[in-house]
Amino acid sequence: MHFHYYALRHLLDHLLTHHKGEKVLSAFSQNKNELILELEGIYLRIGCHTPQTYIVPVFSYAKARKNVVDLFAEIEGLILEDGYVVPQERVMVLTLAQGYQLIFKMHGIMANVMLRHEDTIVALFNQQLEADWAYIDRPGPLQEDLLPEIELTDEKEILSHIREVSPIYEKAFAKRISELATTGLNLPQAYQKALAEAKNDLFYISKEGRKVKFYLFAPPHPAIGVKGIDEALRFFLRIQFQLAAYLSQYKTADKEIRKPVKKYQKVYDSYLKNIDQLENERNPEEIGHILMANLHAIAPNVKKVVLDDFYTDASITIKLDPQLNPQENAKRYYNKHKQRRARLLYLKEQMEDIENKLLDAEGEWEEFQQLTPPDKLALQDTGFGGEELKAMKQFSRQLRREMKEAEEEKSPFRHFRLAGYEIFVGKNARNNDELSFKYASKNDLWLHAKDVTGSHVIIRHRAGKDLPGEVLEYAAQLAAYYSKRKNDTLVPVQYTPRKYIRKRKGDPPGLVAVDREQVIMVEPVKA
Repeated sequence: MHFHYYALRHLLDHLLTHHKGEKVLSAFSQNKNELILELEGIYLRIGCHTPQTYIVPVFSYAKARKNVVDLFAEIEGLILEDGYVVPQERVMVLTLAQGYQLIFKMHGIMANVMLRHEDTIVALFNQQLEADWAYIDRPGPLQEDLLPEIELTDEKEILSHIREVSPIYEKAFAKRISELATTGLNLPQAYQKALAEAKNDLFYISKEGRKVKFYLFAPPHPAIGVKGIDEALRFFLRIQFQLAAYLSQYKTADKEIRKPVKKYQKVYDSYLKNIDQLENERNPEEIGHILMANLHAIAPNVKKVVLDDFYTDASITIKLDPQLNPQENAKRYYNKHKQRRARLLYLKEQMEDIENKLLDAEGEWEEFQQLTPPDKLALQDTGFGGEELKAMKQFSRQLRREMKEAEEEKSPFRHFRLAGYEIFVGKNARNNDELSFKYASKNDLWLHAKDVTGSHVIIRHRAGKDLPGEVLEYAAQLAAYYSKRKNDTLVPVQYTPRKYIRKRKGDPPGLVAVDREQVIMVEPVKA
């Protein structure tokens, strides 16, 4: 109701009482959808955007040195002579010298400021509202004689009746009239008393949930009373901006704080599930032993075989690769056992790291929970609590700093760890070149799926340490997975120290020449 017809009448009376006869010094905009009108003794801040449309007189305003658009040059130096509010409408008109008028149409999403000269619109603040070029004053209807002389307290029925009188009356009027009707007044009497209160120079501001409300009369819930329309509007706009900033900071923090908790919890649960699955599935090494013990009983080129399982005293059906002989099939299961063991080692190491990250994220979430939620932010005579606003500002500043640091530290490559070794995987052809030739050192081990396109993989060299077989195998599995052969059963992966790969003139991104390579056969595995 801060831009209600009656509020605009109060504002106009204030402007004409205190600033009539002053010159217009400038009109400009430096914030989207906000116009500043500078008079000799006051600035008017006019907001033509939702959810907050406003006209607020302020004593000072810092004009920026750049990104400022000067507007309505025609009225600079003209004197404010008079003004009016279009009857039963949310439109205020300031009359200036030389036949100019500034029209403030406070119609929510259709709000605009127009310059009129001799009954013709000559300029618009919001150029997109093209219909405003044809604007003319249209007073709203007022039919007070339609109110029946009945005693009525139901808000919905009252609202229906007062909207027949004029569409400017809304729920706040209906609520107030309903309250007055409980004192024994009939509908016209309660209506006239509410009207008298709306014309009073005392206004009420309250916070309801996540919104700030402006009332022309005392609401039935706690509110701050402010004398004078100018003071009331300044207080309203200040706390509105405070709450909007607090709400924005709170939403951003809530979103960013939840993100790592959900992320690390999901990863932790996934690792836990995979570990449990690997530990409880049949050990491939046992199947390899069963095959080795029954080489003589396995026919060539079969896809499966049923054998006695001396671990369980039952029979077992074992899948075979018909292209391999029985001994090679047994070796295949032994390789799977080694891969399973390396995978378990990797998952358990990663779980410890993820658990620590999850605990840190949960700690930050608990710290965030200590902040006052926007719904609970209490409004006082001086505005919102300074300590609460300060705490939110400090938390937001710290969060932005952490987010910036995390972004700077974020590796441009896929990053894995196993047994104390760091493994990096390129994401695309150009990224492969960056990894291999700018990031990797000459003694790092370089891997790539042989004869197909795929990611470059780097194992960081550790001085004085021999590279464990399971780390080599795991990195090779990653190279196989992040290649065109990711769906093959076995993939040859070439590897060599980084110093033995080179870029030839004219090679496209990702293509390299390899010297002194070795090859390992592995099954593609996604980390």
